[in-house]
Amino acid sequence: MPVTTETVIPTELAARLRSNVVRLSRRLRRHAASGLSPSLISALAVVARRGPLTPSELADIEDVRRPTATRFVAILEHRGLVDRDPDPLDGRSYRVAATARGRALLAESRTRQGAYLARALSTLEASDLRTLDQALGVLERLLEAGR
Repeated sequence: MPVTTETVIPTELAARLRSNVVRLSRRLRRHAASGLSPSLISALAVVARRGPLTPSELADIEDVRRPTATRFVAILEHRGLVDRDPDPLDGRSYRVAATARGRALLAESRTRQGAYLARALSTLEASDLRTLDQALGVLERLLEAGR
């Protein structure tokens, strides 16, 4: 049923949006096939994008406690996805950077996710693609405004 401005209820729209974002996120994780939990993938992506980082910096960015970030680093290091080096400014700490293997895993995961989305989008009609494109513009503005 088409929705008109008179029938849009923000709380219902918010619930539908949240539900569908969660479902899409689950499907993308499934198609990424990285073998890592969503939390570990997120931590690896942050380190790859913004590293080298200390565990405290990673914890702040990921909004987790430092022991959790330290655990993430240990798991990622054990899998050869990050390296740790002494922090030149603080001998008691270390900095973490993504390895070539870690960057390759992220790239492969993104490629698989992109391929999944491209296949799904290819089944849509041109008018639906245009509508989705417009909706994404609205979502991007919403996300930018909510920083």
